[in-house]
Amino acid sequence: MAIFRPQMGGGKSFYGICEIALNNFEDKHSLFDWADIFIDVTINQKNSEYTRNIKIAGSLERDSKGNITGGSVLKRMYTFFDAIGCKAGLNVKGEWEDDKGEKIDNIANYLNDKFIPALIPDDELVYKYLAYIYKEKPKKDGDKAWTRVYHKIYSNIEANKAKLQEDVDWLKGKGVIKEATNIPIQSNGNTLKGSGLASL
Repeated sequence: MAIFRPQMGGGKSFYGICEIALNNFEDKHSLFDWADIFIDVTINQKNSEYTRNIKIAGSLERDSKGNITGGSVLKRMYTFFDAIGCKAGLNVKGEWEDDKGEKIDNIANYLNDKFIPALIPDDELVYKYLAYIYKEKPKKDGDKAWTRVYHKIYSNIEANKAKLQEDVDWLKGKGVIKEATNIPIQSNGNTLKGSGLASL
């Protein structure tokens, strides 16, 4: 009788550094009192039938006149915009405008018009970017571990995989990215327990 060995390699990786395509932008800031900015970016992940979401959300710091003075969400937003080539942003009054100073009435519509390709079949999507996708460690033991997509993306070239991995390693070291352990790793239809098995 022949020895049975499961097929190794060539599986679909749903976590870690993955190739993605932008799918849709939605402005949700009006739904939350605390959010001056809430851009919800739907993405397609290569080899997955499910979409994922990148959320860029937070409040802005303002002076006594109501002018913007800062807010960590701005760095996240502009880092993402730079990656996709978007030159739009906020003026000090908190109004959206493009790089020519023209007012943008709806930032989601603007981003969809400029950065989402015409509708094409999923199998013809161009996965122009790299993103880090992970299971976030729950705040309480026993709670569900949600899938998250880190907001900093890169253009999809081989050299940027190392750059993104360096970013992720640094953020893990600082406790910014907290990954769940002992989660199922999907590959070739098999389910393997334990995060360490993913790299074997």
